[in-house]
Amino acid sequence: MLPVVVFLALLRFSSGSSADPQNITAEPGQDVTLRCKDPEKHKIPLLEWSKKDSVNKNLFVIRNGRPLPADQHESFKNRVFLKDSQMNDGDLSVVLENVTVNDTGTYECRVIRENDPLGSPLNMISTINLQVSLPPGDKGEDEDGVKDGAGRGLLGLIALPVLVVVLVVVLWIYRKKSRGFPAESSDKPTEDL
Repeated sequence: MLPVVVFLALLRFSSGSSADPQNITAEPGQDVTLRCKDPEKHKIPLLEWSKKDSVNKNLFVIRNGRPLPADQHESFKNRVFLKDSQMNDGDLSVVLENVTVNDTGTYECRVIRENDPLGSPLNMISTINLQVSLPPGDKGEDEDGVKDGAGRGLLGLIALPVLVVVLVVVLWIYRKKSRGFPAESSDKPTEDL
């Protein structure tokens, strides 16, 4: 009996469960494939990808082979498409383009299969935990490790006093010229020839 239990356990863990959460990490701007495969490979009258948040946000919805953009959350419009538009071999994966840090979260792939009774709840096929973050060492810093924008404050600190000194010198020169040097007085006696 023990060999049968060991065999079943190995079979379970080697094939992996589609319900086991998958962890994906990405950097902003990358495209990410959220994998979902229906092991039963049935026709799928309804496919729903959603992001679990404080409120569920539909990432992608297909009913009877047609995408339903009206059911899609605004933040995902024009950024999500089926990896295989024919959903061959039960491949229900979607590609999320140009990910942002705001895309971080848990995504679920749920379906209703053609043989499910009318009114059946959606069947969970896969769960994906997506983490979108800046690459290690990139915390908004330039090549020298200085935070972006940090040099601007220092530049302003140096430029302001220099600008004040230049302004004072220009005003001093202007005032001196506008007063003018006294012209040679006509009171001086003229020399007779």
